[in-house]
Amino acid sequence: MKMMHLDEMVGLCRKCHRLAPFTNYNGNTFSAIARALIEALEIPRDTATLARSLAGHIVAGVASEEEVRAFKKFCENLG
Repeated sequence: MKMMHLDEMVGLCRKCHRLAPFTNYNGNTFSAIARALIEALEIPRDTATLARSLAGHIVAGVASEEEVRAFKKFCENLG
């Protein structure tokens, strides 16, 4: 088992999402994994909601550069 930082995990979900033929074009699976892992964190509800949204956008490939930067900053602040 390899330990990963949250932003690495979201990046891995993004890579898996890009294997669309493998997943029958169902990227929601990988977005759901990223959101579920964030949900498991003990962080304030508002922060978790924002982080889940950003992670979902990143996995789906629709995040702006500003959103990616915001998520990376969020991950850095986790510790």
